[in-house]
Amino acid sequence: MKIKWAPLYTDPRAYPGRGIHGQVVQAIGRRLVTGDIPPGSLLPREPELVEELGVSRSAIREAIKVLVAKGLLETRPKTGTRVRPRASWNLLDPDVLGWHSLDTLDDGFVRDLLEMRQLIEPAAAAMAARRAEPEDIDRIARSCSEMAGALDDPASYYAADLVFHTSVFLACHNQFLERLASIVRTVIEFSFKLQRRSLIKPEESIGMHRAVLEAIERKDSGAAQTAMGVILARAGEELDRFQASRTHDTGPASAGGSRSPSI
Repeated sequence: MKIKWAPLYTDPRAYPGRGIHGQVVQAIGRRLVTGDIPPGSLLPREPELVEELGVSRSAIREAIKVLVAKGLLETRPKTGTRVRPRASWNLLDPDVLGWHSLDTLDDGFVRDLLEMRQLIEPAAAAMAARRAEPEDIDRIARSCSEMAGALDDPASYYAADLVFHTSVFLACHNQFLERLASIVRTVIEFSFKLQRRSLIKPEESIGMHRAVLEAIERKDSGAAQTAMGVILARAGEELDRFQASRTHDTGPASAGGSRSPSI
């Protein structure tokens, strides 16, 4: 199977400082996740990858090792390197999440991401209320203030929103939840890629986020859990509306780019 490879490039969030190695991981990984090289098929052999990507054999081998560790590939003697079934992929890996294509995005995939957050984040907010140190609360409060100050700047607004949610995880002071913070960060960034502008009014969203902050400040774990649940339940409602509108929207708007809620 002949693969058309785009020029290598570096995503500054992934493999910082790893140069060509990181670029090769991304170049191959994106094509696996988007289905350009479908599950069950063999990866092009090493000489072809070297020629097509213009890199060394060692760069190809190291990249394949990374992708094997992420569950995307398996290597067997004499048979070569094969793409594993999607069920074997580490979908919680930030890179694997980030490599999904917006053009082929499945509504069920977005729903599953939201449901994962609905299970995890309210409980994290409750723990943060019990364990947050003053500096944690300051960081969460600053992110709320930055959201309020960026109502006319979607990029800055979403960046502050991202800090808010990851800061709640960090305030739990649990090493496993800190790892989840990086996963949720990627999930939120992924959701922001889907949208032109949030369907939830920023003013309403800020009020819901402040309710979480105030509960954490009071060390009221029950209120913090409830307040975070409200945010994610509201996002679920807007996601349902968005998916329904996208299903019925076959006009110019669908060709020009869709909107979805900030989840």
